[in-house]
Amino acid sequence: MMNNNVSPSSASLPPEFLARLITELDDEKVRAIILHGSYVRGEAIAPYSDVDIVRILYEGPGSTEHKQFLYRDGRFISVSSRPLSLYRERFSRPEKAIFILPGIREAHILLEKDDAFRTLQQEALSWSWGPLQTAANTYAGQRLVEQTEIVLKMLRALMLHDSIALSDMLHDLFSAITEAVAVQRGVLIRSGNTYFHQVQEAMGSQSLWTHYHLHAAGIDPLSTTIEERGKTALLLYEETARILRPDMSTEHWALVSQALCLIEQALSQKEIR
Repeated sequence: MMNNNVSPSSASLPPEFLARLITELDDEKVRAIILHGSYVRGEAIAPYSDVDIVRILYEGPGSTEHKQFLYRDGRFISVSSRPLSLYRERFSRPEKAIFILPGIREAHILLEKDDAFRTLQQEALSWSWGPLQTAANTYAGQRLVEQTEIVLKMLRALMLHDSIALSDMLHDLFSAITEAVAVQRGVLIRSGNTYFHQVQEAMGSQSLWTHYHLHAAGIDPLSTTIEERGKTALLLYEETARILRPDMSTEHWALVSQALCLIEQALSQKEIR
């Protein structure tokens, strides 16, 4: 059945546009069609905001997750298709839950053939982070362990003044650290536009961690070169490890601490200055 209660937050998308889109996207595999993202939050800025649509599929063969992109009436449309079981599986994984839960909670149902998604939405609204904290701690610790290899490559690139390699490693380390902190702190990410802002708020806008995060991102005018940003990213790794240490396993800390020793050694001996 068609849900005709178009919310005020999605009113910037004309009803006739949504009706044509639903007709185009609906088929026998579709259980529901939902709208989420900036148009639901009332934050869309045309023509720079895409229309985020999800086709909820019935379970069964061919109901695997996939994504497509459309351009209709001057609007860029992102269409994801997935079964409900995939959502429930992601509820139990902290690194997935932080990104998927806000979208489910805010979603506006455009088409529903049963109450399955509405039930899922109620589950999302009553969902709590607490049971996932232990898994979140483990995930964050593992991400820092995985980055020890990147730390070594960055130290090498700094010593050799290899700016190209350093730029590549810097991106990887910065992204991994941001994700590790977001997961460990249980930051539910509203959108890609607010991701970094939300993580910095969770860590404290005036904290040393946020100071390093801004420098490593190249936002602070003092971080004028890729070498300076690379060194700051290593300090960001150190600060992140210090903050997460109380919740890190002995095994993870044993590996991370070795990377910290190498960073300190390189800095003290001025090998990368």
